[in-house]
Amino acid sequence: MDRQQLFEDVVSQLAIGVCIVDSGYNLVYWNNFFADRLQMPMADVEGKSLLELFPDQATFLKRKLQSVFVLKNASFSYWEQRPVVFQFKSSRPITGEECQMYQNVEIYPIFNTDNAVDRVCITVYDMTVTASYHQQLTRLTQQLEAEKQQQQVLINKLEEAHNQLLQSEKMAAIGQLAAGVAHEINNPVGFIFSNLQSLQDYLSRMLKYVDLLSKIVDKVPQPTLHQLKADYVQRNQLAMVLADCPDLLNESLDGAERVMAIVKSLKEFSHVDSKEWSAADITSGIESTLRVINNELKYKAEVVRHYAADLPALYCQPMQLNQVFMNLLVNAAQAMDSFGRIEIDVAFDEQKMVVKIRDSGKGIAPEHMKRIFEPFFTTKPVGQGTGLGLSLSYTIIRRHKGSINVESTPGVGTCFIIELPRRSELEVQQDEASLAAASQHGVL
Repeated sequence: MDRQQLFEDVVSQLAIGVCIVDSGYNLVYWNNFFADRLQMPMADVEGKSLLELFPDQATFLKRKLQSVFVLKNASFSYWEQRPVVFQFKSSRPITGEECQMYQNVEIYPIFNTDNAVDRVCITVYDMTVTASYHQQLTRLTQQLEAEKQQQQVLINKLEEAHNQLLQSEKMAAIGQLAAGVAHEINNPVGFIFSNLQSLQDYLSRMLKYVDLLSKIVDKVPQPTLHQLKADYVQRNQLAMVLADCPDLLNESLDGAERVMAIVKSLKEFSHVDSKEWSAADITSGIESTLRVINNELKYKAEVVRHYAADLPALYCQPMQLNQVFMNLLVNAAQAMDSFGRIEIDVAFDEQKMVVKIRDSGKGIAPEHMKRIFEPFFTTKPVGQGTGLGLSLSYTIIRRHKGSINVESTPGVGTCFIIELPRRSELEVQQDEASLAAASQHGVL
């Protein structure tokens, strides 16, 4: 057996995916890792376009491959950033359960004898077990943190319990970290965003300058100069680079804006225990809450908003209402066994403002409907819920002289309806004064 045959036999049996494509993105080779998982032997796909075989990932793959061909450097995609590139299945070693394969993908240039890159090699590593361990460790850490929070609530004195209940398990963690994290992140993100804006302006000027020079060269009656220009443009893929630069900058600016929005929301939620009354935009509070719990929602449900036009400000305790919205939205996401839908309606009339949060989850059993607002009542497994979220929400809404009701159909979904009266600042101050006096005299 010659070396070439020996090499091909070894590569074909590797426990990693190996795929080679030419400069037109056409398949030159792939090993059994690809062939077995896709049920496509090499003989059936040789010469076909990789982008056509994987249309859902074509844009991503083309960009990655282009960068390797042009820059002659390796390119990487790790499972933490992009879990699935190729639609492969992975079987768990013990249970045999199949799931989408988490992948590390590396793309390497293959140099010919002229030191040019006319082919690239794509390698795919199955990282599903590593990802599973990482996710399990994250869940265990969250469970330990939840148990710690429960113990703290049970140990505290009754008069201190209310303050402890103002934060859910997640909001307690955010409350401790948000101020410091937001401060540390905000400054560098700020100057990164500013620099990117300046760079965008500079790049626009440079592109105009390059275009001007190109037109000047074209007008000069020098065939040699024209040929030099054409060779340089082709050799360095200048057209692709010039076209890609604005997109890269726009994506970077969009990413920086998202980070700044998240930091702003974290700073707001670092004061979740604030009891101050003020005029607030309810929908702004809902949006802030959605940003903070985005990781809880994005893999569980599509969020659909129905906000009435010209919504007035509501005199309320904004951070307390944000806590209510967070509890209801997280509960809605956890009620879904598969990807579902959460609808948020906000409407108003002269007397009140109405917020409805409706989900397409599994619903609430009839025998539980009368108990859902009781402290410590929960249908979640031990360690996954304290049974305090809805009780706390009920207390906060009653403090606002409002009401919270629920409608639910098992197997169809649940809708929480919050009605908040539109009260003036003077009315609220009078009510608060009455509550303080009653508490001082032992009435409450």
